[in-house]
Amino acid sequence: MARSQTEPLISPTGLGAEVETWLSVIDEMPVGVTVVEPGSEFPWHNKAARRILGLGEAPAWPPPAEPATYGAVHADGRPYALEDYPLTRVLQGGGSVERELMRYRRADGQVLMLEISASKVRPHGRQLGFCTYQDVTAEHAARRELAETAERVQLALDAGAILGTWVWNVAENVMTTDELFAHFFGLDPERCRNGLPPSEAMVSVHPDDHPGVEAAVAEAIARGGAYRHQYRVLQPDGNWRWVEGSGRVELDEAGRPLRFPGVLLDISAWKQAEEARDLLTREVDHRARNALAMVQSVVRLTDAQDPARFREEVVGRVDAMARAQGTLSRSNWEGGVLGELVEGELSTYAAAPRFALHGPKLALPAAQVQAISMIMHEMATNAVKHGALSTPDGKVEVAWHADRRRNVELTWTESGGPALQPPKRQGFGSRLIARLAAQLGGALDLDWRPEGLVARLVWRA
Repeated sequence: MARSQTEPLISPTGLGAEVETWLSVIDEMPVGVTVVEPGSEFPWHNKAARRILGLGEAPAWPPPAEPATYGAVHADGRPYALEDYPLTRVLQGGGSVERELMRYRRADGQVLMLEISASKVRPHGRQLGFCTYQDVTAEHAARRELAETAERVQLALDAGAILGTWVWNVAENVMTTDELFAHFFGLDPERCRNGLPPSEAMVSVHPDDHPGVEAAVAEAIARGGAYRHQYRVLQPDGNWRWVEGSGRVELDEAGRPLRFPGVLLDISAWKQAEEARDLLTREVDHRARNALAMVQSVVRLTDAQDPARFREEVVGRVDAMARAQGTLSRSNWEGGVLGELVEGELSTYAAAPRFALHGPKLALPAAQVQAISMIMHEMATNAVKHGALSTPDGKVEVAWHADRRRNVELTWTESGGPALQPPKRQGFGSRLIARLAAQLGGALDLDWRPEGLVARLVWRA
């Protein structure tokens, strides 16, 4: 026989005449209460329980023929087995449950977080299961968010990204900070915990950054809201370190500043990268201007009486400059390697068997790359036109060495070419390599031997 909507879910028989009063009082309690009698098909819920669980005024448990669309669920969404419910565990195993968290899915699909306590009671010698619970969904979410925030802060602290935190009571002009902040500013950690004037922290700020910090703080206090500013702080080792202060000014209803909490972030690496980028930009601009000036000189000074020869020489020299710029670009404008520069120019005009290179791996600064490349280009083109590379059997050997002071001596030796005689006049190519050698702070000696040119270039790398 089906139970009616108004029939008590717990029979008062044997509980005494006061049971209806007892249930009426529980029904008005502000916390959810569930009472169940062992062996009973239906538990009893008070008004708060029905509201929390979304049960309305209908019987609290559906008839066995109807599948439950609501009930406790695990974190992965699986429904609780009947024996997993706190109240079932108490009735079957004894003991009690205190403030256990349980996810509950209502019939409308909303999932709540309930805090449950359960125990056995024996009114008038009759055993009942008694369970109280509250909806702590919002509190649980807030605690979880707070824990996740704390975890992120701790990770940032562990990684060294956060250098400290502060809270400034603006009305009383007292700042409290954590120990990291105190150490970073060279302050007494105990005084920082108990509170000190913010002006004491300003002592460690770079003098050039004082006005900017004071202006940014004053602006944030005047308008309220977000604050962010970058400045340098003196460290115990005497170095300056870049930081970013980030916080928020809280105002009262009248617009007066109350609190100013914030964090100190380490941006030294970012600043170094920014400075390196700016330096690189200036270096690229400088190199580009030099390259353009060199191109103008090449075009202006190259003999233009023979248009075909003029075009060939100008294009060759511009190509050599482009190869030098490519070498600098690949090294992030930090320099180049001598052997690679020499090989790059010779391989443009001759197959590998026709030249030999001997020398250690020697890094060159960026300022020398273009000059060395152009000198090697002029030597190679001269060998192709008049020297060893103008005949099938001619060869070029390039050797270099450097002492501990990085004084470099490079020797260019040609063999197997036509018999040479010293040139009667100095052409543009000869004038160019002499000027480039002087630009290196070195010197170039050309020995026009009949069996082949021997050139010695000395400079300091």
